[in-house]
Amino acid sequence: MWRRSVVDFMEEALYIEDRDVTGLAIRFKLWDEQRDVVEKMVSDRLLIVLKARQLGLTWLALAFAVHELIFKHGFSVVALSKREDPDAKELTRRIEFMLRYLPKWLIREHRGKDKNWGGLTWESTTFSITVYHPGKESSVFQSMTSAPDSGRSFTANLVILDEWCFQQFAEEIWSAAYPTINRPTGGKVFGLSTGKRGTLFETLWNKAVRKENTFTPIFLPWWVDPRRTREWYEQTKRDLPNTYRAEYPSTPEEAFMVGEGAFFPQWDIDIHMINEPMWYPPDYCQIVGSYDAGYGSNACFKWYAVFPDGRAIGFREYYPRQVTDGEQAKTILKMSMKPDGNPENLGLIPADPSCWNKQSGTGESTAEVFLKNGLRLTPADNNLVNGWRRLHEWLHPNEDGIPGLRFTISCANTIRTYPACEQAKTNPEDICKTSEHHCQDVDRYFVMSRPMFKKIVRSKPEKKLPPELTEEERIDKDTYTGW
Repeated sequence: MWRRSVVDFMEEALYIEDRDVTGLAIRFKLWDEQRDVVEKMVSDRLLIVLKARQLGLTWLALAFAVHELIFKHGFSVVALSKREDPDAKELTRRIEFMLRYLPKWLIREHRGKDKNWGGLTWESTTFSITVYHPGKESSVFQSMTSAPDSGRSFTANLVILDEWCFQQFAEEIWSAAYPTINRPTGGKVFGLSTGKRGTLFETLWNKAVRKENTFTPIFLPWWVDPRRTREWYEQTKRDLPNTYRAEYPSTPEEAFMVGEGAFFPQWDIDIHMINEPMWYPPDYCQIVGSYDAGYGSNACFKWYAVFPDGRAIGFREYYPRQVTDGEQAKTILKMSMKPDGNPENLGLIPADPSCWNKQSGTGESTAEVFLKNGLRLTPADNNLVNGWRRLHEWLHPNEDGIPGLRFTISCANTIRTYPACEQAKTNPEDICKTSEHHCQDVDRYFVMSRPMFKKIVRSKPEKKLPPELTEEERIDKDTYTGW
């Protein structure tokens, strides 16, 4: 039964280490979300797991490896960690820990084994574990440190990339390692990590979410551990005011938040995102657009609903890459439709002033191509400092807790990139050029084209004036104190 069910094997046979309990070794009782991950480990070849801190995912991946090492002869597992000492050694130690606590009728340590024992045995070194299958090829677990040539030195059935975001040579290793598991029979890769901006892990995660690669994305928020209560989370927020969202995220976007040095520190998904996929502007709203050109890098077009009080909601976005101007314009027009199928009446469309530059190949500008296809662009005010300041104002919540600019869940790239934008090192008034900020440029053009939204001021009760005093009362009152 254990051979067929990895979950049953983990829960009924395996012990893991828990330093918060007496005796350290405890049964590996899985949470529901961990069971779901194991099912994906069995069924899918490439997994990329974005997670909050301390959710037992390394133990889970290693437990899967133990199952395969025991029940499949000739099986090879390679685990890559951040550093040789202690990380690589720690992965080997955990495998050894689980093997040591398995039933003796299933597997025994090779050293000092009973001569009459003809079953499975195991032995370990600092960086490897070998499981001996009598009369068959042995299975091997090998822990390696992250180095530029690590990916070229193995061929494996399973590769575990632990804390992938923080591996120094992640791109070189992945480029070399992928061909070794990309066999017709198919090897598996489990990439596990908390989030970090500007890494290969972030790139692969975003592509997996957009279904641009074959990785299966799995996100595990802070509350997956059932012991973590709301009170625990609130205390964590107080203890880690600048980094709690990145360390213990509720959403994938929070996992890649910058923390210190964030360019939009006021960004809060709870107040800036409207979690209604089918949200559409009421009839009394004006619909306008905003555009940032691009071909080699992403272009961005966004639709906004502007309310009578001046506030706005970005309710739709288009985020193409390597799509020509003409095709972009046609797609934008096709997307500019009401739920009843009638075309939307797009008002002003501020756009990056570079849209009026003549293209060297055709002699036409992006603005001219758009106009031919029925979209009239207007040059946006491209003053960076003033534009970013105004966008900060629009994002800042008013007295009623609602900011001037919000977005629906349909603006996925907008929501993803806001918390990841960083301040420029040399100019805190500008955004770091390495931050992905096409969506933010579009918002900047939009807010610079609008009058500032009307502040909602709560009416205050009229202040009651004291009754008129008689002449006698005026004389009796002290002229300094009023009494």
